[in-house]
Amino acid sequence: MALLEQRSFNAWPAVRTAVMDGWLLRSSGGYTKRANSANALQPGAALDSGLLQAIEAWYAQQQLPTIFRLSPLADAQVDAVLAARGYALVEPSRFLLRNCTAADRDLPAVPVQPLCTPAWLAGYAQACGLGAPQQAWHQRIVDGIGGQCGYATVEQGGRSVAWGLAVLERGAVGLYDVAVAPACRGQGLGRQLVNGLLQWAAAQSAQRVDLQVRGGNGVAEQLYASLGFAPVYGYHYRVQR
Repeated sequence: MALLEQRSFNAWPAVRTAVMDGWLLRSSGGYTKRANSANALQPGAALDSGLLQAIEAWYAQQQLPTIFRLSPLADAQVDAVLAARGYALVEPSRFLLRNCTAADRDLPAVPVQPLCTPAWLAGYAQACGLGAPQQAWHQRIVDGIGGQCGYATVEQGGRSVAWGLAVLERGAVGLYDVAVAPACRGQGLGRQLVNGLLQWAAAQSAQRVDLQVRGGNGVAEQLYASLGFAPVYGYHYRVQR
């Protein structure tokens, strides 16, 4: 689990970071909770009132609310400590994993580029309704990825309609930024996109592919289950109110 967490931190890097007593603090202008939260770095990471105050002070300096992303690496008492301080529980999510197979190499390919382009960024931003400030922070996160990347685009009728990002590290690929244009949803484009990313992962000789999905997103959960992804562990956020 610690390795999966480490790879996800690298694949979706924060613009600013700090380490405090077993916690990795991540800050990226508020764009995505994943890149703007405190995360346990090691099993049993604990939290007392003094450490909590120090973490809150760090996020206050970033002009951001304090958010904790609680994976099973965090001590079991941390959730209760934060609840007692009035932190709201939001976005229970799951980390999914799938082993690559020989058949993945024969999946239909989609166009995948090794470098991020302005067109890819603009298409993804439009599909997700990102405003100008969010787009700027998104680009800073993407520009900070140190691993080998594959930027996928699905085209339909001469225009881009779906986007996805794959990041390769240590024989495994993480999937991020999976999006379909709102007007084109329900047409199987998400499946086409993910299959293309699985094909790319197999071509890089990856052994596993992982992704993270927010709980309650039934459409995405059904899609990923049908493609062989299975839950490994869950996590949720506690947000300062």
